[in-house]
Amino acid sequence: MKPSHLAKAASRWLLPSGVVDILRETRLSRSIAPCVAMSPDLIALAGLNFKFKNRHAGQECFILATGPSISRQNLATLEGKLCIAVSHFFLHPDLDAIRPRYHVIAPYHPPFDFEAAQKLFSGLQQAYANIRPVYFLGYRPYEYSTYDFLRRHPELTDLDVYYINYSESPQIDETNCRLPATWDICGNPFAPRTVVYIAIQLAAYMGCTPIYLLGCDHDYLSDVKRVTDHHFYREEDGVSDAEHLSSFTLERWFEEYYYRWKQYRLMRESLEGRGIQVFNATDGGMLDVFPRVLLSQVLAEP
Repeated sequence: MKPSHLAKAASRWLLPSGVVDILRETRLSRSIAPCVAMSPDLIALAGLNFKFKNRHAGQECFILATGPSISRQNLATLEGKLCIAVSHFFLHPDLDAIRPRYHVIAPYHPPFDFEAAQKLFSGLQQAYANIRPVYFLGYRPYEYSTYDFLRRHPELTDLDVYYINYSESPQIDETNCRLPATWDICGNPFAPRTVVYIAIQLAAYMGCTPIYLLGCDHDYLSDVKRVTDHHFYREEDGVSDAEHLSSFTLERWFEEYYYRWKQYRLMRESLEGRGIQVFNATDGGMLDVFPRVLLSQVLAEP
């Protein structure tokens, strides 16, 4: 056995599992993509998020993701409800009825570039012309960040945009999941593996409870060779992630899902300790961390 392999094997036996996880996460974070220097403005911009602290305390909230299951649910029934949409949900045919109050975009990472950002923001601007939601954009100092894209396009400055800074964000784990700073969207909250993480952070910061997840299919493991058709909309209508997903090996998928499930569990446990409940109202999918509920029954309750 090579010395490097021997050291790696020894670490699994001699180090606590939490330390091994941290080391593995550090390796993964370094391999995601090269970054460029962060603008100092982001620290000040993130501080503006304080105005949303407990804005919707005690109010139910619906997080609208983009899994294929969305097509099987009547989301027009969400009219008048507090909704946080993510990513390309603006392509949903019932958008004008749902009228999401907030829209969340994850940090734009390679292979996505300014051309992809142009398509995204053109779609957002057109779809939301009569709705005008508040946007929360996740930021990491990648070469083609949405922050830098908007600086290059002053014609989009009429959008109501806020930033969440993930430049130095930790992974959520057993040591920090209950710390206020880990959830503080004015600082460096825990790093997102999926845009749903950001939406949950935002809903929790605004004091929402209960929080309902929709379209969170998380079923990539059911067919890891499928790199398209993971959304309710046609691939060509959004920004394709086929290139990104094609780079994932089976081992990488298992690793990703291990951390995603573990971190969802830590989120649930942390939020429950604060009196915030999260339910999964997705029609199907693999996510079993949060209690399951039927959207029809939730909306039927007085």
